[in-house]
Amino acid sequence: MKYYIITKIELSAEETCTFTDIGVTEDINIANQINESYDETLGKFIGEFKTKIELGIVKISSFFQTVSSVNEARTIVDNIDNLNIKLITNLNQL
Repeated sequence: MKYYIITKIELSAEETCTFTDIGVTEDINIANQINESYDETLGKFIGEFKTKIELGIVKISSFFQTVSSVNEARTIVDNIDNLNIKLITNLNQL
């Protein structure tokens, strides 16, 4: 069975991105919805400003001025026995 790890991305006090695994789902549809939301928000921001971010003209923190966090579900694992994160069966659980 495939499990999709759901990772919360947010800005730390040091103005760097932090990545925290907050859940896991077996449902590819939930993972796809999470990833589509990421692609439309942070993914789009990074795509549009990639060069300016790399040059230090735009800071990633400017994205988080209007959004507190985003989730991503791109890590796939076969076993979750040793993971201490909750099973997500509905997006409302996030």
